[in-house]
Amino acid sequence: MSSKPLFLVFVALLLAASLSSSIVKPAVAAGYTDVTVSEAKAMIDTNQFLMVVDVRNESEYDAGHIRNAKLIPLWELAARLNELNKTDEILVYCRAGGRSANASQVLSSDGFSHVYNMLGGITEWTREGYTVYIKYPSIQEAINNATAGDTIHVSAGLYDEQLSVDKPVVLEGENRYTTVINGTATMLHVRADNVSITDFTVQYVGCACFGYCAVNVTDNQNINVTDNIITSDDFGIRVVNARKVVIANNSITHTGNACMVVLNSSEVSVLENNITASDGIEVDTCTESIFSGNTIFSSMGAGIFAYGSYENTFCGNNVSVGSSAAVSVSDSHDNAFFDNNVSSSSLNGLFFWQSDNNSIFHNNFLFNGGQISNYDSTNLWDNGFEGNFWRYYTGVDADSDGIGDTPNILDSTNRDNYPLMGMLYSFKTSLGNAVDIVSNSTVDEFKYVGSNRTIEFRVSNRTANQTMGFCRVSIPHRLIDPSDGSISVVIDNGSTPVLFLNDTLYDNGTRRWIYFTYPHSTHKILIVPEFPIFLVPPLYMVTVVIGVATCKKRRSFLRTSCQRQTRRQKRPACEQCCSL
Repeated sequence: MSSKPLFLVFVALLLAASLSSSIVKPAVAAGYTDVTVSEAKAMIDTNQFLMVVDVRNESEYDAGHIRNAKLIPLWELAARLNELNKTDEILVYCRAGGRSANASQVLSSDGFSHVYNMLGGITEWTREGYTVYIKYPSIQEAINNATAGDTIHVSAGLYDEQLSVDKPVVLEGENRYTTVINGTATMLHVRADNVSITDFTVQYVGCACFGYCAVNVTDNQNINVTDNIITSDDFGIRVVNARKVVIANNSITHTGNACMVVLNSSEVSVLENNITASDGIEVDTCTESIFSGNTIFSSMGAGIFAYGSYENTFCGNNVSVGSSAAVSVSDSHDNAFFDNNVSSSSLNGLFFWQSDNNSIFHNNFLFNGGQISNYDSTNLWDNGFEGNFWRYYTGVDADSDGIGDTPNILDSTNRDNYPLMGMLYSFKTSLGNAVDIVSNSTVDEFKYVGSNRTIEFRVSNRTANQTMGFCRVSIPHRLIDPSDGSISVVIDNGSTPVLFLNDTLYDNGTRRWIYFTYPHSTHKILIVPEFPIFLVPPLYMVTVVIGVATCKKRRSFLRTSCQRQTRRQKRPACEQCCSL
């Protein structure tokens, strides 16, 4: 064979190898990135703005898909590109990875700049044990087919059915806004212990006269109802003869009877719910329960009504009502009410009937109608040191500690001995730790920086003609320890003077109180610990040693650098360098 045919064969092999290389490595040429399912899972868990696109068919999608994935079948993708943002990070997957690679190529070719193709697809995803959400023909059927302890992941969709949960399972919707259970009677009836219901919209639309409700828990324990949207024309949630029930982070709206009823139950936790209703929360014959962090607006009845209940805690709630007492307490004893904001547009904020020995302190009473209505009741209106903020209190604070000099007399048997001269703000910094601030200013933008034990917040005047502001601040020792020494208050990085400061107003062994005043406008406040005096000499010595070492190192560097330069230029070293 001549050399020319051999040369042509060699060239052909080179071209074939080049073409094969471009086919085997599409990710390099295509402009998208291949990721494993574990990498995809990490992206989903850490990037709330990640767009996940499923390019399979609808039947495949309904059989099981990644949470909140957007369905765009591959054959529709080119026509639906306008539904995606070219600057978003987009994760694409299919059954095994083939269709998603083609879809990723389409996206990157059209200018999408952050495209990721999940290798192995949903097959590998499920093999790794990651969650998929299923469009069930019937949620009730899924419950019937489940075994005790199962988690049923329900795809977004409209489910017209009433559910009876008669075994310990977790019902988890794909998205609280789009996974909707709809009907005309009680929608979710919990009939077993150890049940959790989360991320659904549960809506009952019907007559309010039959006693139906969106969620009913009766004769059970260890029940969680969290992160749902609940609407009802009758009761929203009813808890009867139950214990260890958690109702948290729900948005609840209703127009019929009480939005929530807790009856003859104990150890119930109602936390961080947003409630808009004609009647708020009814607590009837309930013990050892906590109602905390809820925002309650009631247009007609009480925001919170407690009857025949004792040893419960009501704290951190924002309660506002239109035409009734904000909090009504009847035949209830030994309960604690603190850190609540209470207001009523027409009547008194509080109504007490034959209820004794309740502790009421650290509340802001902002109602327009008056102070309290009190019948045959004697209660404790302060904790022995601090009381409540009363909008209509007219006392003065001559000794500058943020507490009124005279008690707020409520009636012949009830008085707040230590009324607050400003509203109370309570800011949680960590579990079990909170900074309490009493101020006649508006307080916001609070931050605690643990690395340097610094408290930061902003104050602003409540009215245009307000000229003086004060803050009474209660600081846990865990945040700023007394052994750190005294406390400094810095306003606007020192450009605004602190008019008066008492940095040891009071200390009860676990918390320290400080008090300071300032001329009023909007200010940035810093509260920082000062170094104890016995630490100053050691810190000074350390600073001197570091400074000397740094200076010597710099002199050595300059001398060496100068000597090298003079050698290159073949000239004598300068006198200045010789002296280094």
